[in-house]
Amino acid sequence: MTSPSPTSLHRPPVTPGPHGASELPLRDDIQALRAIAVLWVLLYHAQIPGASGGYLGVDIFFVISGYLITGLIQRALLRGDFSLRAFYGRRARRLLPAAYVVLGATLLAVPWALNRKEQIDFAGQLLGALGFASNVVLWKQTGYFQGASELKPLLHFWSLALEEQYYLVLPVLLVFSAARLRVAVAITVTAASLALLAWWQPIDASGAFFLLPTRAWELGLGSIGALMGAWMGRRWTGAGAQRVLRGIAWPAWALLLLVPAVPRWFGASHPGPAALVVGLATLALLLREPARLPRAAAPLIRIGDWSYALYLVHWPLLAILHNAWVGLKADPQALMAWRVGTVLLAFPLAWALHRAVERPAKALLTGPRGAWVLGSGTVLLAAGSVALALHKPPPGAIDFVELRKPNYGLSANCDAEEPFEGREECRTRPGARWLVWGDSYAMHLVPGLVRVASDQGLVQATKSSCGPFPGLTPVRPELGPGNSFAPPWIEQCQAFNASVLRWLARHPEIETVVLSSLLTQYLDDTKYELQRTAGGERLRGEAAMRAALLDDLLATVKRLRAMGKRVMVVAPPPSAPFDIAGCLERRQAHRWTIGATPGCVIDVKDDEQRRAPEHAFIEALAASDARLPVLRFEPLLCGATTCQVERDGVPLYRDQGHLSHEGSRLLMPAVMSEAVGERQLALLAR
Repeated sequence: MTSPSPTSLHRPPVTPGPHGASELPLRDDIQALRAIAVLWVLLYHAQIPGASGGYLGVDIFFVISGYLITGLIQRALLRGDFSLRAFYGRRARRLLPAAYVVLGATLLAVPWALNRKEQIDFAGQLLGALGFASNVVLWKQTGYFQGASELKPLLHFWSLALEEQYYLVLPVLLVFSAARLRVAVAITVTAASLALLAWWQPIDASGAFFLLPTRAWELGLGSIGALMGAWMGRRWTGAGAQRVLRGIAWPAWALLLLVPAVPRWFGASHPGPAALVVGLATLALLLREPARLPRAAAPLIRIGDWSYALYLVHWPLLAILHNAWVGLKADPQALMAWRVGTVLLAFPLAWALHRAVERPAKALLTGPRGAWVLGSGTVLLAAGSVALALHKPPPGAIDFVELRKPNYGLSANCDAEEPFEGREECRTRPGARWLVWGDSYAMHLVPGLVRVASDQGLVQATKSSCGPFPGLTPVRPELGPGNSFAPPWIEQCQAFNASVLRWLARHPEIETVVLSSLLTQYLDDTKYELQRTAGGERLRGEAAMRAALLDDLLATVKRLRAMGKRVMVVAPPPSAPFDIAGCLERRQAHRWTIGATPGCVIDVKDDEQRRAPEHAFIEALAASDARLPVLRFEPLLCGATTCQVERDGVPLYRDQGHLSHEGSRLLMPAVMSEAVGERQLALLAR
């Protein structure tokens, strides 16, 4: 988003100048648009009901930014006084002072507010913000095992980076284009970006969200609007055209107030149809002649004046709260109250930032003095980022960065993207006689299973979120293409499971197969449906899903036994509604912690209630086949009221439910012995 300039309800006369911040008087309707955009973003981040599409506020900002900045460049080009140096100097004075204050304040707070893994992520985000590459950094920090976006204090800088990348390209395109061709260039860039989005989004939804090539069309809409006036002349500003624009103004305002409240009406993908609708509505309002707003709109205009500061300030505050509140999924009502209070706190802080930094910096930081101040700020922030990244825990402290690393098992490459082929890095030795098959809850068993299998060797066949159920695949209907539980992931999961069965049929040396899954994605009927591999029938409702899953697993066990394999199932361990390892780290560092149990232990009653469908399924499975070993962690970890999360001072979990590497090595041999007996286990491992 672009930074708003100081303004009042009655705009004073301004003096035009090359790339001056007030080359044209600011329009109250644009400031109101900015206010609507930032308020939608704040409501969305506070997770207020009815604002599920508040993220579309950023799309509104993109169109406004493209319109204003392209108009500024176009007018300077027509006057013949455009200068890249003056343009980028103005951008720096407008954006960097307030941003650097927020970055510096956040950097100072991070060692006390964030755990070590999040601190290291923050260091990368800070360097990305300084280099206008936050969107690329955050794209790389997304993924199943990566840190949750709610914990990243500089998450919101992705949109600022994307804008600045656009403005690295746009002036060059306009300078080297003939005046009559500039609108055609903008239309071509916008159309190409939209076409690339349609092609890329099903392949990489995260990349399509974060990266400029698939988001440039939104800024391009604003650029087209800014260039249309010069291209069409009086035809665009004449009474007929303006009559049409005035006629669609109120429907456009209505769309900006309605669509973010009901984004699913326009499809699940983002950016998608909803972003296009709000983008076109914003463009229609920008193209009309400046409109006088009613006095009731005065608060919106004021908020629009410091919307940039409000956008900068609000998210670090929320991210610090989210880091402290380790149980983000527990007690949503209490968390919402904290979020609302945090967002309200952002308003006076943003006002102070606007008045004390953003406004005066545009006049004070000019010439060599401005370059020195901003350059020094950049160096200091970069140095702080490096120092934070290089900091080591004190001697004797648990290295939670190492402990909380993703437990992929033998290798990250064993989180399969392709059909299973038994690649070398996913087996401990040639001719291995054990195989583990399942999703990430099979991966986390691998360090312990390597110890159990011993010299017999282990093969790992795993894919995140894809359980060992060849006949069924979990689906989330509301998710767009490119996400897990949506095409093409659905077909990939089906192909992976089919390939594991084919591989097992070709490898008679595999004697023991261990099956494991989280199970939630196959049993939670509030979020998921099940799709049959054969025929594509969709199953809904917990009872139907549980019955189908039980039938599929028993059929798979029968099929494996027919190949001469011994089969055992390992149930997921007890879990918490909070990040257990994160809670333990915060407790060790004496950081502010909310939303966890005393000692970060797992509450037995909570686990039984929260995972009731999973517990019911495991009980039904154990009762359905007396010959099938069903291994459970509860007898080893849980007493009457709580379950252990540490053993001999070693944290057993890396998050809310996955075992750490050391936790797996400690628990799996004991769980195996408990379930099948030490003598039988010794025979299996021969």
